[in-house]
This record gives sequence, C-alpha cells and structure tokens, in this order.
Amino acid sequence: MKDWATQPAPTGDIYRHLWLLKTMANAVGVDLTQAMAEGTLGVAEYSQMVTGCRFGGCDKACVLWQAKNQGQANSPPDLCANKEALERLKP
Repeated sequence: MKDWATQPAPTGDIYRHLWLLKTMANAVGVDLTQAMAEGTLGVAEYSQMVTGCRFGGCDKACVLWQAKNQGQANSPPDLCANKEALERLKP
C-alpha cells in the first residue's frame, strides 16, 4: 500500500490550468497579458497563480462555474485559488 503522506500532492496539467486561469481572468475583466505589460503582474506572481490553480483541486467546479457565467461575472467564485490576485488586478 502507498503511503500518501510521503507522496507529493498531484498537480493538474499545466496547459489546462493556464487555460482555466486565463479564461477566469477574462470572465472577470482582467487581461493578464496587459497586466504583465503594465508591470502590475510580475512573472513570479503569474507563475504562483498558475501553480495555485494546479494545486487547487477545483478545476471541474471551475469549468462548470465558467460555463454557467459565460465569461461575464463581477468577481471570481470563492473556490478560486486566485480570487484575491484577480480582484487586485481588476481595472
């Protein structure tokens, strides 16, 4: 039997989570590319956001939320690992 306490937490596919992060940002009116160009979002923070999404374990709920909201919402759902960062980046 595997000892799960000694195993690293599984992460999601990086490309899936890049897409989820970008579409979540777009859904709440945040342009991540523009934020990086303006200097309000650094490379390290962007990387942390992707990693947070990968470890969040809520990708299925995220996809459902995005489908329900059709890309138009005032703020990310509470389940979003990047809610605070996305709120800060809103114009």
